Amino acid sequence: MMPTLLRRLADKEIVVFHCALSQQRGPGAALQYLREKEAAAAASGASAGRETQQKVYILDRGFVGWQEIYGLDERLTEGYRKDLWDEY
Repeated sequence: MMPTLLRRLADKEIVVFHCALSQQRGPGAALQYLREKEAAAAASGASAGRETQQKVYILDRGFVGWQEIYGLDERLTEGYRKDLWDEY
């Protein structure tokens, strides 16, 4: 799965990882992505030039924080259902 993700995101300038609160799964996935990306670059002998240009972020406060601010904005949150997040 990670090789596919690396290929799909290779041309993206910014990659954002998250989970509900961005306290465990989101940061863990970001770390795994960065380690795999580094290993793939080393294995292919790629220079650090393009590899270091991609920025990897973790969404502050996760999707819970996002939906509190942007959930109702249909331009930013597709298919949002407020009732699913009321109790979170």
